Amino acid sequence: MSEFPPVPGQEKKRQGLDNPSTEAALDAALMDAVSEAFSSAFVVYDRNDQLIFASRNARQFLPLPPGFFEVGTRLRDLLGAAYDAGLRYAAITHAQGTPLSREEWLTHQIATHWKERYEIQACDDGKRWTRFSNRRLSSGFGFCVMSDITEQKRREEQWRADIERVQLTEEILDNLAHPVFVQDRNLQLVAVNKVFCSAISVGADSALGGTISSLFDAEIATRLAAVSREVLDTGLTSSLTLPMRLYGDPPRPILVHVQRVGKPGRYLVVSSFGEVGGMAYDMPGPQETGSSVSAPTEPHHSPVDGRLTGRKALLVTGDREFEARALEILQLLGLDSCCVRDDQELDAFLAVARSVGVVIDLAIVDMDLDIRCLELLQTVDIDYLTLPASDIAGELAFSVLDRLTALHAPRLPNDDWEISTDPSPTIPVAPALMEPREQRAPSVARPPATPPSPSLVLVAEDNEINQIVFSQILEGLGYAYRICADGETVVQLYAELKPAIVLMDVTLPGINGFEAARRIRQTSQTLPTDATPIIGVLTQAFDRDREACFASGMNDVILKPLSPDIVDQAIRRLVPDIARLASTA
Repeated sequence: MSEFPPVPGQEKKRQGLDNPSTEAALDAALMDAVSEAFSSAFVVYDRNDQLIFASRNARQFLPLPPGFFEVGTRLRDLLGAAYDAGLRYAAITHAQGTPLSREEWLTHQIATHWKERYEIQACDDGKRWTRFSNRRLSSGFGFCVMSDITEQKRREEQWRADIERVQLTEEILDNLAHPVFVQDRNLQLVAVNKVFCSAISVGADSALGGTISSLFDAEIATRLAAVSREVLDTGLTSSLTLPMRLYGDPPRPILVHVQRVGKPGRYLVVSSFGEVGGMAYDMPGPQETGSSVSAPTEPHHSPVDGRLTGRKALLVTGDREFEARALEILQLLGLDSCCVRDDQELDAFLAVARSVGVVIDLAIVDMDLDIRCLELLQTVDIDYLTLPASDIAGELAFSVLDRLTALHAPRLPNDDWEISTDPSPTIPVAPALMEPREQRAPSVARPPATPPSPSLVLVAEDNEINQIVFSQILEGLGYAYRICADGETVVQLYAELKPAIVLMDVTLPGINGFEAARRIRQTSQTLPTDATPIIGVLTQAFDRDREACFASGMNDVILKPLSPDIVDQAIRRLVPDIARLASTA
């Protein structure tokens, strides 16, 4: 072991330690113990810059042969060996970054070791961070403490990343085209976007930290709070329609979509507003309130989405209240709709529809009906969704819009279609509508669910807020799109839908975006004509992430936060024809 110089004037009067070598061994062992306790390495040198002690773990920071840590080794020789071994991360370089020669580097290092205090942090291999703290005592003796600060650096990076994510989220919220507000687990407002503040004429500073009770009428605030609490407790997304006064306009029905985001213990409730129609009367309230407001006998219905005009929906329910409320909402959405009440009526209706060539775009089925109704719909390949009566007010409009606009199928021409049947004593048939014979389609069945879709944009994004951003951007640009939330699903939908282009977030649950792109490319290898472009969507412009995108088979990369111009330019660049299809749709 190394030894320390004796302190002048101090007598060795310790019992049992009269032997200087014993005392030196004990001092060295004590220094090693202190070094391990502080998870640091010590190197001590005298006024002649010769080593008098080096802790056992010094080689973890300076991986040099043991001979360089022997007592009496010159500090210059130790530093020279570190330079020759390529360990120059603690070096002082020129102000302009010009590499120093060996002698220049050693001169600077010796100079810093003679400073009273000097400290530097350096990363040796791109992974481990080390702090070098040099001290020179008034007696001329000096020491260097080397500490691993990798974990500290990671926490700092995480903190900076969290700040960036918060700023990014605020920017995304402010760029959304519809009102959004966010509540914490105590239902206090923690975020609002500019559109929300404009819609209800309130400043962000006034809204944040408060509750929605101060922003809306008492009845509206009570219903919103009840739904928010239910979503927070159950995690189930909910939608409801409320008569609200926005932008100073008269009250009109507004679709409020409420969902939970975050992790256990840090859940947030995100609520967004969407236009439902242009009526100035109250829509039926959600079931949880136990009450509803009736509309006028003959309200003026304004379709929420022109793309649904002329689309045909079939309602399957034996519940008269279910039928009345669902038909009202479907009419509001601009859909041509009618109703059958059991499996026999459905079977007869489908037979007649097949004979006259009527194409049913969507069937809405009461969950309380017999499963045979679903089997009949599956037989003729009609898309359907099932709903309980309790979800009609809150979920029907949102579900129909989501289903029928997901692929943005081309509109059918407006026509007066009708199916007439002759009721028989054994098979009662509901009256419906008929399409003229000269306009018959070749088949009642919808086209296959998975044909190639040269105008479809497939988006892989798991973050709910970013999903809203994508939908708003693609909707505004006029592109057909479909959004999925994990890597397995995007690979599956790619095989089924054959999209024109894929926008791939790289941080997906399950398999990430890199692996999903690789699997898509493996699938494409069996189809030489299939060369669907894939665009990677990154949060930060790290070179390693860009390289990983291209290595996995992606064609291009775009960065968040997204804007319509960025998305449109990326799509036009890789799929020029899709812009023409979208613009002529």
